[in-house]
Formats: sequence, structure tokens, C-alpha cells
Amino acid sequence: SEENSAEEAVDDKWYYEGRNGGWWEFDVRTAQQIEAKFNETAGGGPKTLELMIAGFIYVIDLDAMCQRRKDNPHILRRIKRDKEIADKRGVAGIVKSKQKTS
Repeated sequence: SEENSAEEAVDDKWYYEGRNGGWWEFDVRTAQQIEAKFNETAGGGPKTLELMIAGFIYVIDLDAMCQRRKDNPHILRRIKRDKEIADKRGVAGIVKSKQKTS
């Protein structure tokens, strides 16, 4: 049903590819802004947005599913929208801690 698919969409998260491989989750604020643009442009229109992330302006391209720093556009990193992934490296550059299981 439509209600279920809307609930599932809320569970989707936004990730960017790290310099040395692996996926990093965007911080909550940035992910909300990307998700808003993603939903806004579902019916067409420009699919890019500029966001300040860690002191730099990044251009997020939802057609190409990549991000570039505006002042250094030749470096490109892939982005993706996906469910929670167990092997993510961390969130917004902060390495996830290894949780002890008892």
C-alpha cells in the first residue's frame, strides 16, 4: 500500500563514498536536505543542490548520484540512498564504534 511505501522511504538513509572506499552516512541535517530535494524533484526539475558540509560547499547531483566540492570539482564521490547498511564506516566522518555484545 502507499502508506507502507511512505513508511519504508523514511527508513532510507543517504551515504557518500569514502576516500578509501566504504560508505559513510551523511549527518541527519544534511540527509534531510538531500531527501527534501530528492522528493521535490521526483516529478522533474533541477536535481542539484549546494550544501555547506564541514566548512565546504558541496554540489550534490541527484541525477548522477555524486557529490563534488564546489572549489575542487574534479574530485567526485558517489552517493546513494539505501536502507541502513551494517558495514557503513561511520556518520559524517566519525568512525562508528564497535559495540560489544554480551
